[in-house]
Amino acid sequence: MALADLAGQKDQSTPSGMTLSLKDTAWGYIVQEERDRFDRESAVEAAARFLGLILVICAYGQWLLPSAMFGADPLASKAVLSFFLGSTGAAIYWFASRGMHTEFHVDLTRRELRIHNRNSRGQTRLQKCVPMREVESAFLRRPPTRDMPAHLVLRLRAGRGQVQVATGDEEALTQLHKRLSQDLRPTREKLEDRLYRTQVPFMSRRAS
Repeated sequence: MALADLAGQKDQSTPSGMTLSLKDTAWGYIVQEERDRFDRESAVEAAARFLGLILVICAYGQWLLPSAMFGADPLASKAVLSFFLGSTGAAIYWFASRGMHTEFHVDLTRRELRIHNRNSRGQTRLQKCVPMREVESAFLRRPPTRDMPAHLVLRLRAGRGQVQVATGDEEALTQLHKRLSQDLRPTREKLEDRLYRTQVPFMSRRAS
């Protein structure tokens, strides 16, 4: 199911090229930020992975250089340089592999919200998990201008801050906000509301 189906339009995208999609699952639904293949974030991610790989290669490749290039103690110099290049390259590669796109999971079975990082290869990594009982409300942070995306934000209970969960077209996020606000309601409250709606017509008929 596409998020556009919620908004009643063919596509939901910002002028920046960002598009939101919603996929129903057996346990809830997933909201993804979809972008063009060669967008800026994907390019930065690929460049960072390449840089990290080059640094790791240099960490081992410098052992092939003449020892005379490394001063009086070439073994120690090479070891320090190898450690620095290797650790830096591995850290950059790991950070880039985490992904720079956000994927938001609404798990109605476990009653929890999960924010994942998704990289350009479609791999996801859990960033944060928030039980629904800890969410006070969800609200839409509207952009100052129409050519900028809006943000869907969770406000946590007990003043524990806010968590941004989705970015995209304001109209699409408005529809998502309505659905999420309904899903955040406790199950008991939903049952009581449903029972009330069924009892009111029955009581009205008896009164008449």
